[in-house]
Amino acid sequence: MNSLILYIFPFEEVPSNSLFQTVIGVFVTVGIVSICVYYVLRYLESVYVKHKKKPYFIHFYPVIKKLPTHLKLFLKENEFYLSLDKNQKKYFEHRAAQFIEETRFVGREGLVVDGFMRMQITMMVTQLTFGMRHYLLEYLNTIILYPESFYSILNKTENIGEFNPRSKALALSWKHFQRGNLHQDKGKSLGIHEITHAIHYNSIKNNDISSEIFYDTFLQLEEYLGSKEIRKKIVDTKILRDYAYTDKFEFIAVLVEVFMESPAELKQKFPEIYLYVMQMLNFRYFED
Repeated sequence: MNSLILYIFPFEEVPSNSLFQTVIGVFVTVGIVSICVYYVLRYLESVYVKHKKKPYFIHFYPVIKKLPTHLKLFLKENEFYLSLDKNQKKYFEHRAAQFIEETRFVGREGLVVDGFMRMQITMMVTQLTFGMRHYLLEYLNTIILYPESFYSILNKTENIGEFNPRSKALALSWKHFQRGNLHQDKGKSLGIHEITHAIHYNSIKNNDISSEIFYDTFLQLEEYLGSKEIRKKIVDTKILRDYAYTDKFEFIAVLVEVFMESPAELKQKFPEIYLYVMQMLNFRYFED
């Protein structure tokens, strides 16, 4: 009888997992583990940032990019680049090459954008973001250059510079950019000012570690500036031009201009504010 039952209802073999199922299982497992590791490390870095006021690391590139020879020549004329050590120079060149590769440069009103123009703007962006790990700004992928001032359709005004996050574009008067770049404009720098707007906007919209540091420190700076005594001292010293008091976005843009153009003066007169700006940008290269 038992043999009859076995004959009628034979045991079915449990099918073994196919190679495809095994591979899928491995990929899913690795994916889940990777996500968990990422968020754990991200949390730990946030804790580290709160104590150290800077990220774990800034530079990590599997492949270091190089600029074409005719563009690399301009690096040797840049004061900030020349102040860097050997490795930092490699990282600076890599970031400049990456920025040029991913950014569209457009000339308006007959202006032809050449390598010199592209590199002057690229080097300024690279310097301002050199302390940040996430240096490619999501809301900036087009640079529009005008010979001089231009009419802004967005603001209905005559402008020399404008950041438009919707278009992910930065429009600049080349004439005024160069005046600031060559330190001919009494400490003002159109390029630094407008690029800071792009960095600020990017920090509000993103949650990478560089954006987190910039935005959180900006909020701390706002709280510090809540003191009437501090505000009065800033106004009285005239270290910032009047345009800084238009709103908080213009304030930080003008402040970063002063930080980059006259770091020693800012540090001497307002050491606390100097430290806040240094922390926002993680820009510690004036301290070396």
